[in-house]
Amino acid sequence: MSGSETSKTESEAERQDAVVFDESDPLGAVECLPPTVFPVTVSLELGRTTSSDKTHTQLSTPNYPVDVRVPQGPYIPESTVHFDNPAERPPRNTEPWSPAEFENALADLLSSLDEEDHVDTDRLYLTGLTVAELPPRFVTQDETTGQSVASPDLYTNEGEMTLGTFSRDGTLSAARVREDLDTAMPGQSHSPPQLVQITEVTAKPSRSSRQTQGSAGRRRYYTESEAERAGKVDAVPGVWKMDSIASYGESYRSLNGVLSSIDRFFPALSEEDVLQSLSFRGQRETRERFYAEEVIQR
Repeated sequence: MSGSETSKTESEAERQDAVVFDESDPLGAVECLPPTVFPVTVSLELGRTTSSDKTHTQLSTPNYPVDVRVPQGPYIPESTVHFDNPAERPPRNTEPWSPAEFENALADLLSSLDEEDHVDTDRLYLTGLTVAELPPRFVTQDETTGQSVASPDLYTNEGEMTLGTFSRDGTLSAARVREDLDTAMPGQSHSPPQLVQITEVTAKPSRSSRQTQGSAGRRRYYTESEAERAGKVDAVPGVWKMDSIASYGESYRSLNGVLSSIDRFFPALSEEDVLQSLSFRGQRETRERFYAEEVIQR
């Protein structure tokens, strides 16, 4: 191998950093959040085993070229739960859940599924999570439920919030970083949710939820266009993203530059030891292309 080929190989292998959410159970993920951190959405999935599937009695070989199987037990496809939270309202025709309601309902559902044949509720995994962390001065307690809620001062004073999105991004697989994952998350072989976006936002003057009624849009914070129309430069959201998920031409800051200072964005969440920082050796994948002219010429 020549010197140039050696340097090329070394340059293709790069050190990569990641921050993962060290909780695979959706119930545990919501329960472990500190009082100043609110769940916005939780995505989960209960996988099913195919070993108990049966062949379809009518749609079967040799009349058809493929084998059609019928699942024998219930399962949960990847689903997203929306919460009543200080930052965002759920999509239209979607009811928000409080954390307590979610925990009780999901626990009851899992108890029912445990009685079903061909179901393994241990395969219920957290696949995605979005949270909003507020400064402590903007968090109070609901007198009726005792739950932590956002103070009206958050919107009156146009306070700040930080949103974090964790997703099972394909760039972080257990096969590629098994040694690092085994150290940070022992006994877990699946891919954990990885931090893919941080968004710093400013609350708008009013909102609508179970606790506070008022006119508000889907976002309870200034979007870029709203901040520009209001002449509030400081209210323009600050967005940090993984380069792999950003759209072409999109304006954002690279998430790689702030992963080492994650506690600056999520001080309360970082104190719970639920965030794990990983650093591993990544390999760029290249694909050689062949063209018809070249093949013919050979």
